[in-house]
Amino acid sequence: MKRSTYLVVFVIGAAIAALSFLFALTDNPDVQNLRWVLFAVGVVAALLSLIFFIVKRPKTDKSILPEGAEYRKKRSIMTAPEVRLYHNLCSVLDLRKCTLLPQMSLNALVDKTSGGGYRSELFRVVDFCLVDSSTFQPLLAIELNDASHSRDDRKLRDERVSAICADAQLPLLTVDIGRIDDVRWLKSELRRLL
Repeated sequence: MKRSTYLVVFVIGAAIAALSFLFALTDNPDVQNLRWVLFAVGVVAALLSLIFFIVKRPKTDKSILPEGAEYRKKRSIMTAPEVRLYHNLCSVLDLRKCTLLPQMSLNALVDKTSGGGYRSELFRVVDFCLVDSSTFQPLLAIELNDASHSRDDRKLRDERVSAICADAQLPLLTVDIGRIDDVRWLKSELRRLL
């Protein structure tokens, strides 16, 4: 239940309990019984909703977060085209032998073994990685090229990802957005690279 639902139940419960006092002036025993039932139901609803509101309240130590920062869970870890590509890839793969993992950081797939510079170039994310189902050894990195990949900064990023994968001997399949639903092409490219 959403937190706002608990507050609504609390207000309704409190209103029912308050409404029961309108019947206090009546001497009819049936009305008095109804009054006490309304009062009890209202108080119980209000108390339970208040307890659940407090218990369900997320506990976050905001002091360790950047000032003013707020976070929200994403609706999906993939864009709609990535979801379509994921399903099409799964339809042509033997999922008993390999596993398709979305949104994989290069540092999970590749080790930097020598050379200068920083490891920060490995914190780029590829759209998918195909791994061996039993050993989880990376077999193939997969990138979906949508309209954002035509920007200059994305072109440089794509060139670096391609160079890192080539140097690490990790094949890279680049899928243009127009090829997402071309299952026959996907199957032939997977066969060629694996």
